[in-house]
Amino acid sequence: MFKVKRFTVAILSILLFACGSVPKSSAADPAWISDPYKVYDRTAFIAAVGYGPSRDEAEKAALTNLTSIFGQSISSESRTNYTYTQAIEASSSAWEEKTDVSQAVKTSVNMDTLIGAEIKDVWQRRRDRIYYAVAVMDKAKTTLIYLELMQQNQETIARLTNLTQAEKESFEGYINYNQAATLADATLVFANVRNVISPGSLAGENLRTGNDYRVEAARIAKNIPIAVTVDNDKQNRIKGAFSGALSSAGFRTGGNSSRYVLRVNFVLEEVSYVNNPYRWIRYAVDANLIDTSTGIVLFPYTINDREGHANITEAENRAIRSAETAIQQSYINALSSFLTTGSKR
Repeated sequence: MFKVKRFTVAILSILLFACGSVPKSSAADPAWISDPYKVYDRTAFIAAVGYGPSRDEAEKAALTNLTSIFGQSISSESRTNYTYTQAIEASSSAWEEKTDVSQAVKTSVNMDTLIGAEIKDVWQRRRDRIYYAVAVMDKAKTTLIYLELMQQNQETIARLTNLTQAEKESFEGYINYNQAATLADATLVFANVRNVISPGSLAGENLRTGNDYRVEAARIAKNIPIAVTVDNDKQNRIKGAFSGALSSAGFRTGGNSSRYVLRVNFVLEEVSYVNNPYRWIRYAVDANLIDTSTGIVLFPYTINDREGHANITEAENRAIRSAETAIQQSYINALSSFLTTGSKR
């Protein structure tokens, strides 16, 4: 039976907010305004100050300035965040016994800053009503969290890629290697940030890149032929659209004895509307990617719409063109999401 392996995803973003107390306000600026390290020991903390016309903007600016300290170390965060968001919703957490890390993972989905970042203080200057905030990272605590996240990712990658040859040369293998690539991307980001926090802490570690796993995933895809069959496709245009989508994802199409088959039912039917002089054709596409060794539908896909014209033949042609375009656009995106995360949503 085809089964996507469940795995724990370490999300790149977590924001630990300070309490929602009223910001301090006095005549004299606090020492951290001019230099956060006057208050937060440089040997124990990384800190940055931000300001703005509101508390929220000041806190965001402080977090942004803190993040900028790491420069290119977290450049892949925005690229991978959406994938992590999808994956964590479909996976279970392995952090139940590790409170700090568990909280980081559970609250990170909609956040956009570094793990361990915390707003420590907020102050409003009386004379201009400008808000100031200081964002801080505890080096020792954060280093340990990053170490645990990296270790968990490495363990998960090992599980995902520990496959028999038959398992590897399948959609399950392809999806697993794509998931491993995403985790490897995250691990390198964690490693780079950890190295900034604690220089030299990565000595002796040999981390593979996400591209290492993507290369293997691409090789697997080339060895997975997919047969495409379409009912009621007189001009083979619907079959061509699906075949093109699969080819763009790196798969071979064709063959009569393939383990995987994309079975499509294409329907065109005329519909009428009161007081509407146009002739209307409704199309419906119902496609199922099936593992014939188990009979399981791996990935279902359904679309429908209508097209109209004064001439019934042209209305039908428009409906076919519309279906082709929809398949070329939406099927590729939906299939890509499934192949990356194993989620049908």
